[in-house]
Amino acid sequence: MNHLPKIFKNQDSLKGLNWLTGAVLLGFFVSFNFVFSANQNNNIGTTPADDNNNNNTNTASPNSNAGPSAPAAPPPADLAKKQEEIAKKKEQLNSVRRQIDRFEEKSDLLEKKTDTIEQILKALDDEISEAEASLEKTSILLNEITASVNQKKQEVSIKEFEIVERKKILMEYVRKLNLMDKKSFLEVILEKPQLSEYFREIESIVAFESRIKEMLDGLKDKKTELIKEKENLEDQQNEQASLYAMQEDQRITLEKNRRDRGSLLAETQTEQYKLDNAINKQQEVANRLSAELTSMQSLGEKIDFGQALSDAQDVARLTGVRTAFLLGVLRVESNMGNNVGGGRYKTDMNPAQWDRFKSICASLGYDPDDRPVSRKPCYRDSSGNCSGWGGAMGPAQFMPSTWMGYKDEIARINGHNPADPWNLRDALTAMGLKLAKVPGVTNHEKKAEHKAASIYLAGGNWERFGWYGDRVLKYADQFEVKIKELN
Repeated sequence: MNHLPKIFKNQDSLKGLNWLTGAVLLGFFVSFNFVFSANQNNNIGTTPADDNNNNNTNTASPNSNAGPSAPAAPPPADLAKKQEEIAKKKEQLNSVRRQIDRFEEKSDLLEKKTDTIEQILKALDDEISEAEASLEKTSILLNEITASVNQKKQEVSIKEFEIVERKKILMEYVRKLNLMDKKSFLEVILEKPQLSEYFREIESIVAFESRIKEMLDGLKDKKTELIKEKENLEDQQNEQASLYAMQEDQRITLEKNRRDRGSLLAETQTEQYKLDNAINKQQEVANRLSAELTSMQSLGEKIDFGQALSDAQDVARLTGVRTAFLLGVLRVESNMGNNVGGGRYKTDMNPAQWDRFKSICASLGYDPDDRPVSRKPCYRDSSGNCSGWGGAMGPAQFMPSTWMGYKDEIARINGHNPADPWNLRDALTAMGLKLAKVPGVTNHEKKAEHKAASIYLAGGNWERFGWYGDRVLKYADQFEVKIKELN
């Protein structure tokens, strides 16, 4: 590069000068040219050293005619302070995560304790059910035996009544025999003219007395038998009553044990609930620290809304995509360029994307190891499954393979050759081209925009990620109001 003044390029203009003056001036300008050229050579191809600065700049070839230049690297003192803040934030995050790990270990023990208590309670419920079934059987048998005892008592009472009645009859015949024995022979002759009738009557009374005695003996034997049966039944009744009492005691003991275990389970579950709340609170702190750390580690730099709006309006005219819709996607993807990712390709990007990523970086003169990409996310679908790779680039968060399909068209439109995914104008152009492919988007149909936003995130699985479209359109509506206010 030649920075000599024109006076030294025109030899005729030197002829009138004093040779000494000319020599001094020549020496001065040669020295000036040497220093100026050296400084220019030292500045060619430099890039920011601080990963926390935004690199959404145009780093295209010298033929490029658009895009702002890269910002200067921060002073070493600021960089050291930033690194110290990042290290402190990491230590805070690690401390919280260690606390979460301790809580989760205790939670695991409580879960095992809960499972054990629940198993014991189930076993106790089974034992109580068996005890209640045994009590019911014993109660039925005891009622049957009691009924039999009562029946035997009634039968004994009947036999006793029959014995008393038979005794009365017997006593009557005995009395008659005694009366007949006391009569004199003369009295007998006078009452019974025929002596044979008298003797037949006596024989009849004696015979009847004999039958009465036999009947009494039979009744006594039956009574004795009934009494023995009643006593046996009463023994059985006592045994069943004792068994019932034992079973009732067992049931009461089991129920008390169950109540105690139930109280222990309730206490354990309460402790588990408190611990889960503590874990959730610590997880919220961890998520906040992680987000802050990601923001600090990313190369994103706050983009002026006027700049973003101007670029989005230009892209809207080129692609037909609504300006506010572009800004809504930009807001969700990178927070208006604030966070283009705190990850690195070797840890967060699918290895299948590595070669394309390194090719993009090489074409732009970037070190792939220092280029920011999105961290591994955890996208929850409608079934609650967590999956996904990081590795998205720049404000529009394009994957390398997707960017390769748009870069030539972006270069043709913006004149950036090669196109830069970290450049805001190039990123918005890629975004607009991609969104415009969904039918209805260029007609500004909300349903089509919702689908396009969901596809932008999840591709063919877009239907399971409708929440993303909802979020984009929410911001798009806000930007629409702001744009109207500015107009």
